[in-house]
Amino acid sequence: MSAEELALLRAELGSPPPESFGSLDDTQARTLTQALRRARERRASGLNEAVEDALTLVPALTREPLRRMLFR
Repeated sequence: MSAEELALLRAELGSPPPESFGSLDDTQARTLTQALRRARERRASGLNEAVEDALTLVPALTREPLRRMLFR
C-alpha cells in the first residue's frame, strides 16, 4: 500500500490501521477507505434524521432554542 493510501486510511479510521492492512494493494485500500467514509456518512445522516424526528415531539416554539442548546 502506498504512503498516500495509508494516510487516507489512517485519517478515515482516526488511528493507525492494523498491521494486517499493510498487505492490501492500493485499490483495495482505496475501496476500504471509501466504504468506511460512506458508512460514516450514512450513520451521521441516520442520526440527524432521528434527532429531527425526536424534535417533532417538542413544542414548535421551543425547538430552535433546544436545537441550539444541543448542537452548539
